[in-house]
Amino acid sequence: MLPINSLICLIAIALIPMTHSDRCVASETSTLPKTVASIRKLSKSEASRGYSIQFKGTVLLTSPTSFVFHDGETAIWCERPKETNQVSTDLAVGTIVEIEGKTNRGHNAPLIQCSRITVLGTGELPLPRKSSLAELQSGVLDCQWVTIDGVAISARRGNFLAMDGVSVVVSTFGGKFFLNSTAISPESMESVIDAEITVTGVCLPRFNNRGNVLDSDIMSCDADGLKITKQANANPFACEKVTLESLFAFDPDWSPTHRKVVSGTVTACERGQQIFITDGEHNLRVIPQSSDSFAIGEVIECSGFLEIDANFPVMRTSVIRSIGVGKPPQPSSVTPDLVLSLQLLAPNSSQPDYHAGLVRLVGDLIAVEDQVGKPFQLILDADGFLVPVTLASFRPPRQLRRIRPGSTLEVTGICSIRTSDHPEANRKLRAESFEIRLRSPQDVTVVSAASWWNATRLLLLLAGMIALLVVALLVIVWMRRQIALRGSELAETRRAKDALELVAATTKQERTRVAADLHDTLEQSLAGVALQLRAIETARSKDLVERNLTIANQILAQSREDLRRSVWNLRMTDSGTILLREELRKICLAIFSGTPISAEVGGKGSERKLDVLTTENLLMIAKEAMTNALKHSNPERIQVDVEYTPRTVSISVFDDGCGFDSEAVAGTHQGHFGLTGMRERVRRIGGELMLDSKPKHGTRIRVTVSC
Repeated sequence: MLPINSLICLIAIALIPMTHSDRCVASETSTLPKTVASIRKLSKSEASRGYSIQFKGTVLLTSPTSFVFHDGETAIWCERPKETNQVSTDLAVGTIVEIEGKTNRGHNAPLIQCSRITVLGTGELPLPRKSSLAELQSGVLDCQWVTIDGVAISARRGNFLAMDGVSVVVSTFGGKFFLNSTAISPESMESVIDAEITVTGVCLPRFNNRGNVLDSDIMSCDADGLKITKQANANPFACEKVTLESLFAFDPDWSPTHRKVVSGTVTACERGQQIFITDGEHNLRVIPQSSDSFAIGEVIECSGFLEIDANFPVMRTSVIRSIGVGKPPQPSSVTPDLVLSLQLLAPNSSQPDYHAGLVRLVGDLIAVEDQVGKPFQLILDADGFLVPVTLASFRPPRQLRRIRPGSTLEVTGICSIRTSDHPEANRKLRAESFEIRLRSPQDVTVVSAASWWNATRLLLLLAGMIALLVVALLVIVWMRRQIALRGSELAETRRAKDALELVAATTKQERTRVAADLHDTLEQSLAGVALQLRAIETARSKDLVERNLTIANQILAQSREDLRRSVWNLRMTDSGTILLREELRKICLAIFSGTPISAEVGGKGSERKLDVLTTENLLMIAKEAMTNALKHSNPERIQVDVEYTPRTVSISVFDDGCGFDSEAVAGTHQGHFGLTGMRERVRRIGGELMLDSKPKHGTRIRVTVSC
């Protein structure tokens, strides 16, 4: 059995989770929002938790998907149930309801997402909070039931929260706000304009995409949301009359904004948009309520609401009537310095008033802006300042479009000055720029037209010249190619002609060579045979005859070999394995065999392969030299040397015979082909022939050829 102390401890441990759970439930219950005011104080993260709520209160505003609920102290935006099991309930302003639902962060402020709405009856609306414009614009009165006094200055149809209604612009102390009502008929608003009214409704701030408060409107679904406290004057022209000079003059007492009546002469009229008037010194822009048209120079009376727009007065929602006809006002000739030099008026002094006034300016046109959907503009350069000149019509006439940049223009129109948003430290209003608004195309006069040769045309001319130059270069390149092609054709023709001439020359050379070969072979062989036959005639023994016959047969055999070689040379393109020294030994053996002449072949350098033409001509030259020595020199010894160097090969034939006078040697005209044939062969292979011979001193013939 456990001790009593241990049992008590176990019971205490078991009760700890239950106690903690009860504390959590109690803590969560204590943090649940119990009033609308506590919901409005929730942060976005807290409101997103979806706290369950159940309240009773009054409906202040309704729409097809939402309503504003007041619990007796504070109001909040509520979304109608989205579930299909909740029957749609018709709600009206003043309905007493019980709502159930959960909190939601909303787009900009906490709200209630209702799951059930129970109608309990109807009751009186709570007392509204008396508010000021500053409170409205701050956004702190989001969805609150407020009231504020003011003067209705304009009204128009609108659609709010998917409901048709009327939007009324209300002027109050400090500015303006909008009353958007779905319970007021548009037809009844004519009597409301310029009346002092009390507005009661729900304050609805406007937010941007970041959730920042911009301003606030008041919305009402109740006919009592607008009450007239002081009727407007039935005749708008019976309102207080003021002069253009006294607009927004100092007044120590504030009074509600009401219609004022001004008069002046029309300087410009844009039908249904705006009218400009002047009293000769001061000017005013008037926004008409209707689309009536007034002629320039017509004197009119305007009843409307004055306000400051961009630091200058303007009259809006104006009712206008004509009271006479005067002379068209004359424009003031201005310069940019004069227009932009705004100064505070000194005591007992006056300053020209150019804003909204009729002015005339001279400047040089530097650009024409003619874009679809935008007003037509001429950009002038006046004393170094860029001044836009705008035509109200979106379809300018041709004469304006045809004005060339660089022209000097004189323009007449309404001056609009743009000032800084904040005055300088000395409280002076600083003008930053201005533009001129043309009344018609006739307000533009060309003082001096620009030269036809403007920058654009010069660039086009330069581009054209460059294009012509490029075309000329292309033509030149094409002509050069044609000339080169023609030259190639002529060169080809010339080469063909040269080839024909070369063939003819080659044929002639070949004929000469064949003649030389026949001389060097057949004639020499026949001469050798003739010598052997003479030797037979004088032979004294049979052995000598047989010997001479044998030699003659050898000579004839050599002649046949030479003849075959000559024919072979006509066809052969490769020298094969012919070696000069070996071939020369064969020739020496064939020529000098059976004679007392001693013939030797020697030389320097290693033998190498030569082309066919060089090889055959060198052999024929050497053979001719040896045959000539045999026939004419009566030598005892013949020495043939072949010398090879890296760049040349040379053959030298020396005999120790009688020699001769080289200048007296017979040529081809005498029927001999000896030295002439040698020279032709040497010339054929591009070599050099050296002849050294004197009577009784032998003969040396040397041929050198590059290889």
